[in-house]
Amino acid sequence: MASGVQNRDADAPALRRRLKVVAESHSQSELARRTGVSKANVHRYLRAGRIPVDFIQRLALEFGISPAWLILGRGEMLESRASEQVVEESNRLLELVVKLNAVGHERMGSLEASDSARMVRELADALTRHEDLQKQLLERIRPVYLKLLEQYRVMIGEHRHEETGEVLPALRQLVRLAQNPSMQANVDMIEAVQRFFEGDLTKQRDLQRGALGMLISAGRLRDAQFMRLTYNTCVGLASSGRLSESARLGNAVLHLSNGGEPKWLEDWLLRVPQAILDMQEGRLGRATQELSSVITACGGEIASSLKDALVFTGFLAGMTPFEDMVKRWSTYAVGSPPLLLAAIWSRDPDSLRRVRRSRINMQGHLDARSRRLLEMIDTMMETKDPPPVESNEPSHSFELLVASCEARLRAGQKRKAAAAFKQVEEAHASLDAEFLPDFLVRATHARARLELGDGAKKQQAAEFFRTSLLQGYGVIAPLAAEHGIKVSTPGSAMPR
Repeated sequence: MASGVQNRDADAPALRRRLKVVAESHSQSELARRTGVSKANVHRYLRAGRIPVDFIQRLALEFGISPAWLILGRGEMLESRASEQVVEESNRLLELVVKLNAVGHERMGSLEASDSARMVRELADALTRHEDLQKQLLERIRPVYLKLLEQYRVMIGEHRHEETGEVLPALRQLVRLAQNPSMQANVDMIEAVQRFFEGDLTKQRDLQRGALGMLISAGRLRDAQFMRLTYNTCVGLASSGRLSESARLGNAVLHLSNGGEPKWLEDWLLRVPQAILDMQEGRLGRATQELSSVITACGGEIASSLKDALVFTGFLAGMTPFEDMVKRWSTYAVGSPPLLLAAIWSRDPDSLRRVRRSRINMQGHLDARSRRLLEMIDTMMETKDPPPVESNEPSHSFELLVASCEARLRAGQKRKAAAAFKQVEEAHASLDAEFLPDFLVRATHARARLELGDGAKKQQAAEFFRTSLLQGYGVIAPLAAEHGIKVSTPGSAMPR
């Protein structure tokens, strides 16, 4: 008797539903006649019980049904609608399923009556054959996988996200069949980039953490793929305001080298998250030193990108004028938020125009966060109402609310600015400690407190500016002087 393909009841309902779809197009009598089984059995397969592999095989051959659709629910139902490559892979898949099923059930009845040693030998043989077939499946999948992966990578690189609807599910199914950690991690990494540009940073983090966990479980520590994925994960965490978590992850992986000489490019790049945290927490000198060492070690395009961070550090320290920073800026996507935030902070009449002009030809390459900040800059330039604040990331919502309040202030809308300021304060009170907004966002918020807050808020803002001046944030010195905020003498009590 043919063994059933459905030993796992969890998969049976889905397969049975697809069989019913076939039965709706052909009568049960026709299914029975063309597959060589009784009508009663066809009726039973559609209702309950195991479904024999040979019945599925005959069904696919007789009615031109794609085995991939019938077994896995993927692709088109009819082979005539599928590409030649997909048809070929589907037929190979069916062949392997038949073989795997046969191995799984081979001589199991006789094993029950055998002695323990014989049972172990038979099971070991079955397992070996199963592993060999899995390797064959992987070999057949790999060329198709690599082709689709490259297509997906190009689509994301060219920001053609709307075209990924078919490629990504196909890659996911191939990864599921291959059961290969490296293949899954590759797909997760590219999809994480897609989610970043779409603004779904929660999904981005889930994908990156899942891929890291997969590689760690497979014992893939400190190889090229693991190091690259770790760095990308650090960048993703930092972009959502999780700077401490980003630095901790980077430092932890660096410690795995036990102080050895840098082997991978990422051995240098993983020092950047700590440098960014230092930059945002008032350790500007240390940040400058670390970024400079990474730039010297890496060179090339990476050095060019990191120079933007170095220029931004100089701006925060009050050493690089705003117009010089705009001229020297090179990064299009990930580097845009600092430049845009600097324009929102600076009340120089030309600051918004300079940044807007530098970004005008880069709109298609900006991530969701940069696009929203750019909308706020357009609002300030045209003195119109700011767009609604829409972001699932608490730190991004806070910075957009701060920018919206600033837009009201620049437009001279005192009443609307006061209402916006109230929203900013509510968001600030609920902001979790794990999120650290950019220093310029915190400074713009403190300035709004000076202009719109009550006595207590004004005092908090003054303390923020005093502490920041002591930490070396020279960019705020003109505003502090304008409001009569002075750094206390060394002997006085100061918050640190």
